Amino acid sequence: MEKKYDATYKFGNTTVHVVAPPPMSEEEKERILDEFHRTAFKIWQRIYREEIKTLG
Repeated sequence: MEKKYDATYKFGNTTVHVVAPPPMSEEEKERILDEFHRTAFKIWQRIYREEIKTLG
């Protein structure tokens, strides 16, 4: 079975294959982005709390 890539780039000895996400509705895109932002914010808060503990 041959793999289909949306793009392939060669950088020196490295080959990068780009695969696009499956088609989805705008609502699904928004849900995924919201989840991503919530998770990133939680990570940022945790790093901040750890930094405060280190400084305090």
